[in-house]
Amino acid sequence: MVQGLRKTAHTLLVLAATACSTSSVALEINDQLDISGFARIIGGYLDDNEAQLNGYQDEVTLKQQSLLALQPTFRFNEQFALTGQFIAHSNSERKSGTEWLYLSYSPNNSWQFRAGKLRMPTYAYSDSIDVGYSYPWITPPLQVYNNYLAPTFTGISGSYNYAGREYALYLEGYYGYFDGEILQAGSRVDISANVKDIIGVTARLSHQNLSLRLSYNTGYNKSDVPQLEPIQNALEQAGFRNSASSLDDDGRTSFYEAAISYDDFDSFFKAEWTRAETELDLAPSLDGYYFTAGYLWQDWTLHFTYGASAYTNVKAQQELQGVRNAALQKLGQQQPLTAIETISLQYFGLFDSAPDGSLDSYTLGTRWDFRLNMAFKAEVTYLNETSPRSGFFGTRFTSGLPSDLNKKNDATLLQLGWEWVF
Repeated sequence: MVQGLRKTAHTLLVLAATACSTSSVALEINDQLDISGFARIIGGYLDDNEAQLNGYQDEVTLKQQSLLALQPTFRFNEQFALTGQFIAHSNSERKSGTEWLYLSYSPNNSWQFRAGKLRMPTYAYSDSIDVGYSYPWITPPLQVYNNYLAPTFTGISGSYNYAGREYALYLEGYYGYFDGEILQAGSRVDISANVKDIIGVTARLSHQNLSLRLSYNTGYNKSDVPQLEPIQNALEQAGFRNSASSLDDDGRTSFYEAAISYDDFDSFFKAEWTRAETELDLAPSLDGYYFTAGYLWQDWTLHFTYGASAYTNVKAQQELQGVRNAALQKLGQQQPLTAIETISLQYFGLFDSAPDGSLDSYTLGTRWDFRLNMAFKAEVTYLNETSPRSGFFGTRFTSGLPSDLNKKNDATLLQLGWEWVF
């Protein structure tokens, strides 16, 4: 295992050094081309021998969050530019390649218009979520930053930036679509999502050291969920249309966000709240928030964060309840089940195992900025389910479900990180 960790770290370091060298050469050849980038090597260990969280389990690994990225910008003139971001992930479950690629038009210092593949500006750190150097944590609070469905979109955006003597105002609006894999409560699920008519607005107001941010995003989601289709079709054919429609996940998805921060360069305080709403009965809504405070002393930062999340209650339709009771009675008597009795058990099983709980977390971390563009970080996070099935703890077992659905999980995540921007 140690040899594998050394090999991964060595590979990432070689790639990062090569990227930096390439950037310098490119800037010397053509002053219209600006190439920046960032890299991070993150090691983590979860002290739980059964569950996993955010890809971590009870063995040291560097592959979950380590990455290398290049961000070239080619300026045609003072108004038009082409910007891309290309990321190589060490985590095989995250797709490496083009994160964003867009053409921008800036008629003056206040306005900017973009078109192409863009990052969805849902949260305070949406644009820099992969740039670990830009925030104090190694892993941003999971209850907020692992709950988005569509991290990027293809479309257009327009922004206005005003900087006055007392106040600064930033406004952004966008429109587009998303087609790809989605995340739910921090886990990638085997679902191909097509979200169209995505519309979002973001506003940020700053006064001296205080900043307030509000965001609203919505779109029409049409997802292909292969696991639900057989049960849904069987319910339709048997005439249980209310139960069948409760498994239909086509509908509008909305995201709300509010954040406030205070930073006086010696200390900082931040809070962010999010809410995701869908028309899928298996995942109606999810709230998440965090509070963080930090103190800076010379090149060191010490911070503490409390985070929490909670699902709304997941409720199945009751028109199959009598069929289910008959099926359970037959199982107790070891009698064969009819087809609809089997379907009823599968239907209620989906709701019994769906994320329907809450999670609290407590993070203590430190950061050492030993160079202008590099930082070391250390972090310990204790995570505790205040009610079962928070949606964040996974299982190693091939069934995909823990043996006890009512178990409250808790674990401690230990992480070390090296961050670099160039």
